[in-house]
Amino acid sequence: MMELDMTSPLLSSPSSYQPQTVLTVYDDQDYEPSNLQSSLPTTILHQNHNHGRTHNENGHHSSPNPYEFLRSGGFSVPASTTVDPFRNETPFISGIYEVIKIVLCLPIALARLVLFGASLVVGYMATKVALAGWRDKQNPMPKWRCRLMWVTRVCARFILFSFGYHWIRRKGKPAPREIAPVVVSNHVSYIEPIFYFYELFPTIVASESHDSIPFVGTIIRAMQVIYVNRFSPTSRKNAVNEIKVEYLPLIMPSDHQKQNAVRFAERTGRAMASALNVVQTSHSYGDLMLLMKAAQLQQDKPWSYMVEMARIESLYHISSLEAVDFLDKFLSMNPDPSGCVKPHDFLRVLQLKACTLSEEIFGFLDVEKNGSITFKQFLFGSAHVLKLPLFRQACELAFAECDTDGDNFCTKKELADVLRHTFRELDDDEVQGLFNLFDTDNDGRISRDDFFYCLRKNPLVIAIFSPRLLRKNLSKAGDKMLDDIV
Repeated sequence: MMELDMTSPLLSSPSSYQPQTVLTVYDDQDYEPSNLQSSLPTTILHQNHNHGRTHNENGHHSSPNPYEFLRSGGFSVPASTTVDPFRNETPFISGIYEVIKIVLCLPIALARLVLFGASLVVGYMATKVALAGWRDKQNPMPKWRCRLMWVTRVCARFILFSFGYHWIRRKGKPAPREIAPVVVSNHVSYIEPIFYFYELFPTIVASESHDSIPFVGTIIRAMQVIYVNRFSPTSRKNAVNEIKVEYLPLIMPSDHQKQNAVRFAERTGRAMASALNVVQTSHSYGDLMLLMKAAQLQQDKPWSYMVEMARIESLYHISSLEAVDFLDKFLSMNPDPSGCVKPHDFLRVLQLKACTLSEEIFGFLDVEKNGSITFKQFLFGSAHVLKLPLFRQACELAFAECDTDGDNFCTKKELADVLRHTFRELDDDEVQGLFNLFDTDNDGRISRDDFFYCLRKNPLVIAIFSPRLLRKNLSKAGDKMLDDIV
């Protein structure tokens, strides 16, 4: 292969076809100024700009990959599960027969309400007595205080009785605390914590928000609860309204799993799913956040925006809050009632001019090649590009190209000069639209922070700089790149 020196262009004439893509940018720990000085211009960007058809990971016949310059081989979108753990399938009350039953059962409901209130008050008072004067909350509760809590535990059983759980069938027996000090359960409703409190009186892991609940917060504190943030990726399923606590055989972690809590958690999850004879999904609390966001914005089918966030977080390390930000962007594209976005609205929101490259960006996401994209495709594709190893370095190079005078700011004219390598006929309004997209603080110029913030929120947009990065002679930028990247 021909050697490139410090003044050689990275690509020859666009009319000639080049070898397979090779893009090499080193990680931070691999940078050595002595090595970079001689190799930077020849190892940063080389790409086959052959626009022939390719195949993505799904096997679909696809258009050229606009992110091949980042060493992207495309991405796949897992098929959605047929199970929706957040949908309540309980039938609505209807018909004269159901109404008559409700009227006749009103006295029973009132009796249960009285029993519930009395149990709650007695349990609360017993808990207040047990907690009185106790300051050392870092150590286990003294035995005499635990004995007082038995009153509250009995009250908890009466509360379950008032809810209609007159007899709770138990299958199996819990192992002694000395052997299995940790109990892992599928959290399906507000009922099983009450049962566990009565049955085992454990120290529980609960959301910080529970501490402020009247009456209940005091009882939870007596259990020496371990508070956690609700935005953690722990799965919380929301379904059944009946409790059956089945004690499964002990699951002991292997030597490898002792070092990897995630693998051990997956193993216990599979065991519970198998015992319940249910499908195990990767839904998490993040999916509930997406569902609530879509419902808040009055989408026709808000459940279609759930993506099994636990899988996304595992593959791409995208947080639930970041996923909600991507949903905001997607919903601004005016999805149709089925939750799909057409090319016109996609390009409008990202301020992209209709051209071959823009079509390729949309086609990159449209893995099913049906002329529209879903939120799941948009999220997977955006996360895929955002987490490519070369994404950050490409952002550095792109900003260096825009910052022609080296003042760490990009003006509208500088941005227009770079973009005209991508969009040949770019009018002033189109330039202004892209400039506004990058000028996130609206101060009339694009700082480095503005530039990187925009690309993190809109990672697909990095593709508009690829023609400039692939064709630009970087010999004059060599010294600056050392300062910017190292």
